[in-house]
Amino acid sequence: MEATSRPDRNAGRDRSPFPHDPLSGILGTTSGCKYIKRNLLGHGGFGRAWQVEEASTGRTFAAKVMDLTQMSSKDLRFVTNEVKCLSRCKNPHIVRYEDSVEKDGKLLIVMEYADGGDLYRQIKARQPLVHYFREREVIFILLQLCIALDHIHTNKMMHRDLKTANILLNTSGLVKLGDFGFSRQYEDSLSKTIGSTFCGTPYYLSPELWHRQMYSKKSEMWSLGVVLYEVMALRRPFGGNNMDELINNICSSNRRPLPNYLSDDLVAVCDQLLSVDPAKRPSLRALFQLPFIMKNLKILQYRVERHNRISKPIRADVSNGITYILQYSTTNDNNNNKINKTDETEKKGIVKRHMARSEWLDYELALAPGVILMRDLKCENVKNSPITAFASACAIDEGIAGERFVFAVRKHSGKAYWFKVDDKETFEAWMAALQAVIP
Repeated sequence: MEATSRPDRNAGRDRSPFPHDPLSGILGTTSGCKYIKRNLLGHGGFGRAWQVEEASTGRTFAAKVMDLTQMSSKDLRFVTNEVKCLSRCKNPHIVRYEDSVEKDGKLLIVMEYADGGDLYRQIKARQPLVHYFREREVIFILLQLCIALDHIHTNKMMHRDLKTANILLNTSGLVKLGDFGFSRQYEDSLSKTIGSTFCGTPYYLSPELWHRQMYSKKSEMWSLGVVLYEVMALRRPFGGNNMDELINNICSSNRRPLPNYLSDDLVAVCDQLLSVDPAKRPSLRALFQLPFIMKNLKILQYRVERHNRISKPIRADVSNGITYILQYSTTNDNNNNKINKTDETEKKGIVKRHMARSEWLDYELALAPGVILMRDLKCENVKNSPITAFASACAIDEGIAGERFVFAVRKHSGKAYWFKVDDKETFEAWMAALQAVIP
């Protein structure tokens, strides 16, 4: 079920199947409710999606209402995953989680409202007149999806159902990735293939999944390629008169040619993403290092920073996120001939950083050749310092830190940064990586 901006013809008519609504007073049609229904956006087997207004502020949100009593254990797991994953993701290119309420078998999920509908409907609307997106529009959509996926992967998740219907649009031009029902958090290294659940929409499933191989980030890159192709051509790359024909076309990469109005650089990106061999598909970090992509990231950043229809905080979030990607990518690219990209001294992951007032905040810590990068996951502020600025890396005794698995890096200036992780293995890995490059 996708929350979009297109109202249903029954907008405003609440035909709830619940005779005694457990969410009474929380969601309804009167001003006494916390969230007031305005338009019905969509409906599915287990509930509906509404455009709602928060009574106390007048702000507009999208709200999903689901009947948990009618769900199987598998469906309940999907719903739980969506709430969990949305609440963890704080990125301007991911639908923002606002609130959730579970009461007597009904679940309400309140999230950011996208006023431009979804990408699937936008493509369908352009098909009759073959009204192609301008190449710059295609590139900006691709880049924003890449940034969203990079954030998800950094938070040890995979989306697992990337498709145009799950990509929401704003009239400001911002693109939002939503619908995390199939998502799964994973704990192993991001370099491994993880998750063997066979999920997603058939048109977007990669060849290896049809061969019952494990789902991985490279499977997600294939889905990104299918989405990119759709935006470029206004049609899916693979079709068939039946499921067997569809599967055969996907596995043999038997797809229609792309329109000839597109640049060679953009076509090359799409071709790489739709490589049958997962090993030949680029990772997100590899994409970010392409000169064509880096150039357009800078253009996107410039455009967003000067876009008056986007709020200043969101403009700052987008700009800071792009700055971080460019810094990380440039560092890797400049050092490519000196240090192998798979070298064990390079590491990246989510940690807790100790702040004032004894707070531990979520940070992304990245150790790249010649530099340490720290990114605040809440406000997306990025700090990078050369390795040469640091004097030492050491473990902090539990009696001093009051916590287990705490380590610190100290600069020559005396300033120290304390970090905490969840387990001994991760702690030891960070200590080994940091002490290998800091004297």
